[in-house]
Amino acid sequence: MNVTELIELTNRLSTDKSELTPKERAAYLQYLNMANDELYEIYGSGSPSLIPYKEIFLTYESPIFNKSYVFSYPNDLFKIENVFAGDVELKKGSIKDLQVGQDINKYFGSRTGLFISSKLKYPTKIDTTDNTDKKYISIFYTRNPQRLVENINDANLETDTPVYPLPYHIFLVHGALYYFYFSNKVFMDKMAYIRNVWEKDKETLAKFKNYGL
Repeated sequence: MNVTELIELTNRLSTDKSELTPKERAAYLQYLNMANDELYEIYGSGSPSLIPYKEIFLTYESPIFNKSYVFSYPNDLFKIENVFAGDVELKKGSIKDLQVGQDINKYFGSRTGLFISSKLKYPTKIDTTDNTDKKYISIFYTRNPQRLVENINDANLETDTPVYPLPYHIFLVHGALYYFYFSNKVFMDKMAYIRNVWEKDKETLAKFKNYGL
């Protein structure tokens, strides 16, 4: 289902109004995105279709932590899955690991980039942005979720189709209904039921991600 169909279905299952005002459509879209954020947290990490590979060139050498190297994050980073320096897979570490410098096969993630020991053997290649030969690392990472919209203005940030397999699109509607009922106190009698449905949906999607991919 596309986003317009999801909005219409959410409406039919909640109030069954024949015509939605722009304000009501915007509200349903907001609820769908709230549900999408929760489902993406479950489904996104580890889902092959959402994990790109990227080579990141050395950004700068830090004067602290044993002169470690710093590699900036991709702009669309949600969660790091794997980091490689050449054929060596690095493990997630702490600031202490960099300060001590005993285990060089670890990385520390700051708010802006990865700190990695400069003692590692790094591959090099030409960075086409400035035609300079540079050290680089390779990462597999989960992208940020795209916002659900009816009309796409920026394909990098928005989508009109959920990333989940079609049978699981209904979970977004259940989530949107939960938030709709929660925000409208007159529907409190329905909220307990849809909350249970929504929690079971998330469990089902988690099982599919773990065993169905």
